[in-house]
Amino acid sequence: MRAAAERGHASAQFNLAKMYLAGRGAASDANQARIWLQKSASRGNDEATGLLAELSTRRTIDPGASTSTPPPLQGTRDAGKFGILPQRGTPMAGRTDRAAILDAAWRGQTDVVKKLILSGIDVASRDDDGNTALSLAALAGKPQTVDALISAHADVNAENRSGERPLMLAAASGHADIVEGLVKRGADVAARTHGGDTALTLATRRCHEQVVKALIDHGANVRIVLDRGTTPLMIAAAACPQKLLEALTSTGAPIDAVDETGRTALWIAADRGNSGGILALLKNKGNQRIADKEGRTPLLRALENGNGDAAQLLLGDDADINGATAAGNTPLILAAKAGMAEVVGLLLKKGARPDLRNNLGYNALMMGAQEGQVNVVRVLLKAGADRRLRNKKRETAIDIAVASGHADIAQLLK
Repeated sequence: MRAAAERGHASAQFNLAKMYLAGRGAASDANQARIWLQKSASRGNDEATGLLAELSTRRTIDPGASTSTPPPLQGTRDAGKFGILPQRGTPMAGRTDRAAILDAAWRGQTDVVKKLILSGIDVASRDDDGNTALSLAALAGKPQTVDALISAHADVNAENRSGERPLMLAAASGHADIVEGLVKRGADVAARTHGGDTALTLATRRCHEQVVKALIDHGANVRIVLDRGTTPLMIAAAACPQKLLEALTSTGAPIDAVDETGRTALWIAADRGNSGGILALLKNKGNQRIADKEGRTPLLRALENGNGDAAQLLLGDDADINGATAAGNTPLILAAKAGMAEVVGLLLKKGARPDLRNNLGYNALMMGAQEGQVNVVRVLLKAGADRRLRNKKRETAIDIAVASGHADIAQLLK
């Protein structure tokens, strides 16, 4: 679980945090749990965000109090096993003044927050993770509470231990109204977390279109480069809708920037089968011929993944119809393997050469025969594919069909 978490898998980071909290597989360690919850929350895990906030507003436990199991946490799966918070709506008796304002801010209890401020409670109070009341209100999406805290001179640029500021937390959670208010009151749109993210990249990870547009309007840098050469456009290309990508490209996001693996935003959109992302990038002249370090273009990657819809979008005039992967597989071979008869037909119409072979000597006809793709074999034979060719084992397509148990295809190939 830790290995997956260290590779940036948000769900693994959340699960690892729960393991640290429960003492599963390792000694219980609340500090490590918070670190992994913060990482998971920054990557868009809602459960991590909720549990992190609950942990941040925990009550002070009297060492002499009853050891009976407290009520479960509210709004987080499996939270009851941690036993550190009362239910929402219970009295604040037993809490420190610091915890009271933090809890009220998280819950959006604006009147309570105002009364606490009037009683002299410091608005700069922080939880164990360094979050101020303003940070928690911004994260939870409580605009009235945010306004009350700012009016009491809360620091709009206060950082928690991960370098996250109220603006970043609001952006990651998709609270466009709070983002607008914080920026107008001096929040720094260029600030970065300790991991390098900005409010813009955090909002983009969650595909919060309105937040992204608001931040761009206020001067957020769409050309920023994160760890491993990742750009905001690459982040958006993975899963965000067409309009969000167009918002980034229309304001100067570099279309054909490559990360450390040689992948562009278009490559990533093809890899994930994000049709809206592909359309947005092709509309802005994204270069289809840029291959990653393994020689795979966006078209080849879409076909490797068996994504016919993405492949058809990429079959424009600029597509490299006869390019090949490091293993020598052409788009036609990959489409034949996946059984995409329609894509095979389109490739042939655009000039794909049916008898090109990969590093093992397989052409599209042999691949179709091996995989039992009857319709593909029919299309290739109609286009004149040579059934007499042999692979490096000296097998013809009919030999392969017989060996693979595809008698119907063997009959076609006679």
